[in-house]
Amino acid sequence: MSSNNKLEWANYWESQGFSVIPVHYVRKDGSCSCSMGKDCTSKGKHPAPKSWKEFQTKKADPNQLKQWFDGQYKDFNLGVVTGKVSGNVFAVDIDIGEGKEGADNFDDLQMANDDLPQTLEQRTGSGGKHLFFKAPDGLEMKTDKNTLGGGIDTRGEGGFVVVAPSNHKSGSNYNLDTQVPHIEESPEWLTKLTVNTAPSMNGSASLQSSQTDKWGDLVDGREGYMVQLLIGTIRTFWTKKGIIPTVQQLVEEAYPTYENKCRARGRSLEEDGRGKKVFEKKANYLLWKARKNELRILQDVEKGSEISQQTEVVAPLHDQLRNGAESGSPELSPPLILADWNLSIYSGEAPEQEWLIENILPRRIPGLVAAVGGLGKSFILLDLAMKVAGGDQGMHKERALGGDVITNGKVVFLTAEDSKDGVHRRLRNIAGASLFDRANGNLIVVPLPDAGGAKPLIQNTMGQYTTTAIFEDIRSQLIEMGDVALIIFDPLQAFAAADINTDPAAAQFWWSNISELCVATGANVLVAHHMRKEGTFSIKKSVHAREAIRGTTALVDGARWVYGLWQMPESDEVVVAQKMDFESGVGNCVMGGIVKVNDQADNTPRAFIRDESGLLIDRTIEVDTILEQSAKLDKLQTTEIFSEINRRWGTEEPFSIATNTTRSLQAYLLSEYGMPRRAAKGYIEAWQQQNFIENAVHDSSKKTKGVRVVRTPDER
Repeated sequence: MSSNNKLEWANYWESQGFSVIPVHYVRKDGSCSCSMGKDCTSKGKHPAPKSWKEFQTKKADPNQLKQWFDGQYKDFNLGVVTGKVSGNVFAVDIDIGEGKEGADNFDDLQMANDDLPQTLEQRTGSGGKHLFFKAPDGLEMKTDKNTLGGGIDTRGEGGFVVVAPSNHKSGSNYNLDTQVPHIEESPEWLTKLTVNTAPSMNGSASLQSSQTDKWGDLVDGREGYMVQLLIGTIRTFWTKKGIIPTVQQLVEEAYPTYENKCRARGRSLEEDGRGKKVFEKKANYLLWKARKNELRILQDVEKGSEISQQTEVVAPLHDQLRNGAESGSPELSPPLILADWNLSIYSGEAPEQEWLIENILPRRIPGLVAAVGGLGKSFILLDLAMKVAGGDQGMHKERALGGDVITNGKVVFLTAEDSKDGVHRRLRNIAGASLFDRANGNLIVVPLPDAGGAKPLIQNTMGQYTTTAIFEDIRSQLIEMGDVALIIFDPLQAFAAADINTDPAAAQFWWSNISELCVATGANVLVAHHMRKEGTFSIKKSVHAREAIRGTTALVDGARWVYGLWQMPESDEVVVAQKMDFESGVGNCVMGGIVKVNDQADNTPRAFIRDESGLLIDRTIEVDTILEQSAKLDKLQTTEIFSEINRRWGTEEPFSIATNTTRSLQAYLLSEYGMPRRAAKGYIEAWQQQNFIENAVHDSSKKTKGVRVVRTPDER
């Protein structure tokens, strides 16, 4: 629609099935049309009628719309109510713009699940997006902030959104994308993530949602998290110990986790009203409900149902182990006998370290490979899979991640991001006919979008983390397969129906089971994960890359080995790109290295250059040579530079020590001599310290300074 006639637009939105309401607008002076004017905190974004609640259950008829938008509210903005009154349509609200994380998280969300179908869409006045989907009848969809990740809100039951052609305080308007004029059915995975299934206490309102900052600490929804933690802990006492805990037991068990997870907005949690006093008060209330059998999480759960059933057979099994009993005894985990692990078992020569990749990746351990989206971690993992499956220790020895692949065998790669056709193209780009043929029979690549979709390996069931039937089935198949050297899951979040990024308990549970999978199969298990995009060009050391990995510290600490891929520092990349003739700033030059390892390994960062196929190739030696040479000035170059400093001092444009000017000496060294920024800065500082140059007044009338030669290096 090209018209700005509000009544025509109101009728359009009504024809799409929405309950339409008038919304205040932004006046030309930037004030809101409501009585608050410039003091309004929600300019042009709140309903105009004093009461709009009735339109959450019934739609305004055409006469009412005409009365509003051809009369009293002719110049006002439009809003549509979401939820059941509008055919159970809900909106996904993506916050997009400088410093906002909605777009990145939206990409991650689709990578972890599936691409959303094209549907009715509008561009918001602030530059964000609204995507409209129809939910199945009978389900109530959430209206909440950060429902699908930071910067991705949803508007479902009880919510509304401002719609085209409304104006915005930024000066822009809401604009409808007319390419897809209809509203699509919500895909199953989106429905599951958006449906209002938050746990409640005997029918009370749902718990508030949780928000985390970039370090994974809770900054909002703390009270809701408090209740969830208390309920889960009560259930653990009931199922594992067969008791309802006392207040003291409950607080001692749960509060340290809460305190570690939540951070204060003011000076302390107590000052925020979210500290130990409130925690104890809620603990008291929930225990009272539990003792009255009114806590839903305990209903139909048998007392002590998760207490180990092995206690009756521990003594006889212990005797069997001591006496060398024959096979055929019950298949139970043997008891831990501390005396069996004395120092005598460690005598003699220690066994040599076994490697999957020599000096890089030790064998039979769980690991994480992390990078920002689009940098190439999936591609490099597929390349590793091909080389482990298709290489050998004779004529076909392969290299990956900066080392020689010295263990070969079967590889299973499960990808939740790539289709069969996408995998096919990547495999052909990576491997020539010879490697492809050699890997055939050893490599299994499962494109989950074509195999029924990604299924979680762990899940959160009523506050308890458990493995799924899918995990147990995959585990059994891998053990039966035999001679498996490498297993890859890509990406992590697609395989965990748990808050693995922010809950340390979820991360610990994940790695506990992945570690056991390594032991059971004798294979390495690698998992792909994401880094935060902000600041990746400023990563200079492995420790910085480790800090950039998304999620709780338990996610990194629980892995035995973590490999990071990050953008080469911009100043270095410009030099390398110039010498090696490729475009800088588009991810063609990537650093990689071990950022955490529990065993000995070579954690020297490697430099990778992207080839024509898109694969990152280890070119460390060449890159190091270029950077080393570009960081040094020979005698002739030094003489030329000092001559130019002298020449420029005699003009109105002498060199400047400052870097934010066109007269910058540092910028001159970068552009004319291809020096890395840190090297140019180092030379300038050294020349100043050795009194070869000084920052002197050049023109006292203009109060300008410039770089002046005091003496040349030849005059030592």
